[in-house]
Amino acid sequence: MEEPTLHIQIRDMLKRPVFRKAEYVASDRALERYVRWVHIMEVPEIGDLLSGGELILTTGIGWSEGNQCGLSFLHQLITCGASGLCIELGEHTRPQLEGLKQIAAEADFPLIWFHDQVRYIDITQDLHFALIRSHQRMVAELDQLTTSFHQLLLNGDGVLPLLRLLSRNTGYAVALYPLEGEAIAVPYVPPEQLEARRQQWRRQHVFTENHTQPDEQNSAEDAAAQFDIGSTPHSAHRMNGISMPVQALEYTFADLVLFPHQPENIDLNQPPETRPSEAYVVQALERCAAAIAQDWMRTKYMEEKRRYKEDMWVIDWLNGSHSTKDIQEYLSAADPRLCNAQAAVILFDSHPVHNDSLRLQKLLIQRNIVARSIFAREGFTLYSTVLNLQIIVIVIDPQSETLRKNKVWHCIQQLKQHEQEQTHQLFSGLLGIGQSYSDLSRLRESLESARETLRIQKDIGVMQQPFYSNLHCYRIIASMKQSGNLNDFITEYLGPLIRYDAEKGGQLLLTLKQYLTLCCSKQETASALFIVRQTLYHRLDKIESLLGIDYLLPEKRVAMELALYAYEYINGPLL
Repeated sequence: MEEPTLHIQIRDMLKRPVFRKAEYVASDRALERYVRWVHIMEVPEIGDLLSGGELILTTGIGWSEGNQCGLSFLHQLITCGASGLCIELGEHTRPQLEGLKQIAAEADFPLIWFHDQVRYIDITQDLHFALIRSHQRMVAELDQLTTSFHQLLLNGDGVLPLLRLLSRNTGYAVALYPLEGEAIAVPYVPPEQLEARRQQWRRQHVFTENHTQPDEQNSAEDAAAQFDIGSTPHSAHRMNGISMPVQALEYTFADLVLFPHQPENIDLNQPPETRPSEAYVVQALERCAAAIAQDWMRTKYMEEKRRYKEDMWVIDWLNGSHSTKDIQEYLSAADPRLCNAQAAVILFDSHPVHNDSLRLQKLLIQRNIVARSIFAREGFTLYSTVLNLQIIVIVIDPQSETLRKNKVWHCIQQLKQHEQEQTHQLFSGLLGIGQSYSDLSRLRESLESARETLRIQKDIGVMQQPFYSNLHCYRIIASMKQSGNLNDFITEYLGPLIRYDAEKGGQLLLTLKQYLTLCCSKQETASALFIVRQTLYHRLDKIESLLGIDYLLPEKRVAMELALYAYEYINGPLL
């Protein structure tokens, strides 16, 4: 969490004894500016010397070159985001005072001047002490607010009391937009109006991101940057909403947004000095988001622990111990739509570091919180367990007559992306996705097909999308290998070519593969092999003499293509 910014408002600053002899030009908007530091500056060219929010003190000794130096200096301060300018009137500064007043008034910029000589060291010391005290007060107030958030969490009444407290402390309307479930707001807003406000906020949020430098993103200061310069939390006509992601386990599950109240809800008679500062509002928003994340984590963790008490039922389901009726009764208690859904098993291969079943289950409880959120957004329901140090996830899809493979794979990719920065990765290794079934009593068969998908990938390499239904001919090849007939099948159809390539260093196998892949197009085959057509004709003649004149008959050709895939299954790709 970012440290609260030290600040003091211009209107409060001018009430301090060190400014009792000062005169100033400052509009209401200018008086609402915040001073974050005090800096003495005599150089006429500012460049990159300021960071923004500084009160600049100057004697104007560097303005002797002409009457335009002071005006240029003031323009630079406004551009750099300084909070105000304090000058000592003398022979260099007095002639330019009227021009400075005009520029300051037009820009809503505070201009302060002294007729007599002043000790800037006294001003600097006084304001720095005031800034430190202001900082300490804000930290104390924020700590008290955090304690109040925690006390509300212990009451177990959910997040609505947290939102009420945040709204009361900041003077903002508050909305919580979860990725799952309905949004809520304080004060109450009808659902359709709340959704419209969400869309408006998103458009503003995208605009802010597109106009933010990369090094300014992803911090609490980002939220503060959504304030207009010089605005205050009650300047509803000048300010957009500010937002904070609600995160747990490095996963964003909601957005907490503060919106300015509508003009009719603003107390225009409220003294400006009682209004919370921008820094306080942002820090309060951040602390409320952390409290909501704690409540979310506690709820989800208890849900996952409850699910693990049902673990044996899921294992019995995968072992085929439950009847169709038992399964439907169990699932209908959660959601009646699940009884007529498609389901498939995803099997994640065991990893050497996960050799402790209890530790693996504890990790899985945390990761399942994220996994369920990701899959739920696409309409899926998950059940999971650990068996033989392998993670088994059952995906149930009630929204389609066939499993939405692309959506399932998209969810898995999001899981892998979430795990990139994690110490222990559960979902990022080798995996297999079994056959989907509408008969939920056949989940045991889906598990076996997921295991088969894992085994085949260990022979052929990682598939782009490891669904059992994408294995095609490899399912036949794996079955033949398991029965012990695969080598004989390869030798029967490709033996002469294999022996010729081994003895002569030829490339007949590769030529045959390309020729069949390209539907027997001689021109395309020659181009793919980077050879002239005469060389290809010679190779095809040799293949025909070794395999027989009938090698292109449909039934034999199918067997030869299968044998080529089987050869690569055992020996690796033909190059």
